[in-house]
Amino acid sequence: MKNVIKLFAIFLLLSGMFSSKSAISADNEGQHGVRGAGLTSCAIYEKERNLKSQVYFIIASWMDGYITGTNQWANDTYDIFPFQSTELITSIISAHCQKNPKDRIYPVLRNLIEKISQNRLSKQSKKIDVGVGERTTKLYIEVVIRLKEKLKQTGHYHGDINSVYDGATIEAIKTYQGSIGFNQTGFPDQLTLWRLLNPSQ
Repeated sequence: MKNVIKLFAIFLLLSGMFSSKSAISADNEGQHGVRGAGLTSCAIYEKERNLKSQVYFIIASWMDGYITGTNQWANDTYDIFPFQSTELITSIISAHCQKNPKDRIYPVLRNLIEKISQNRLSKQSKKIDVGVGERTTKLYIEVVIRLKEKLKQTGHYHGDINSVYDGATIEAIKTYQGSIGFNQTGFPDQLTLWRLLNPSQ
């Protein structure tokens, strides 16, 4: 534990988080203070992510904490990222950071949340087990319904819109995956769901 605390202290110093220029003050225009790993620059984030260092995992944990706080305090929100794993989110952040090394993690994550907020879960939804072969995952029922609706809109699915991830759904996912050049597994992996359900697609 002492080593982690020491590492985090070094990380804060390297990130410039103790400098007055890094502080974001609250004001009458709704600006607010940002603390911790969110002040890390994209350049440092990319370096630590490539190393898969403890610093990277600290940043990823900070992201999870920020997302949890957003889920708690944002209006009409149960889960802002209804299917996206931490690894997918960190990969999306990485894609931005590679092009914008001077940006800081907090505004990048905040902007991502704003961009995909229309796709959030506004109400609680039960999670169900979804499996194809040996691969398994858990998805919100609402996500399964949404993916069926989207597959139907794109002409890949012709069955009922319900929460059952059945053979017809697997075949529809395979067809969709083939249409975008993905391996046709029928499994709702993170990249398939991102391409299918991302509102910008």
